[in-house]
Amino acid sequence: MDVVNLKVSRVGGLTKARQFRDLAVTMGISLTIEDSWGGEIATAALCHLAHSTPSGFHFQSSAFHEYHSITVASGGPELNDGYMAVSAQPGLGVSPKMDVLGDPVAVIGQSA
Repeated sequence: MDVVNLKVSRVGGLTKARQFRDLAVTMGISLTIEDSWGGEIATAALCHLAHSTPSGFHFQSSAFHEYHSITVASGGPELNDGYMAVSAQPGLGVSPKMDVLGDPVAVIGQSA
């Protein structure tokens, strides 16, 4: 095979996707790095993985956050001349819009 389509959520998240990506690179296989769908948060995650892929092994990625009109976070990847760039902010570089997403299902790591 020449290229494999890696979908982050289909392999179990970013850690497993990184392992899959690293194996493909070791075997000399290029990757399309995507997800099944998503907004700014999912696109930021796949974009960071794509940016950390060794040169010559990243075939392409899709900007799924541009495919719909609902914005779930600010600071998502920006498109310029056919290229996606991630934010320089910490973590994924996005700020979730809780008024759009609604109340959290669970809060982990915060004291009351």
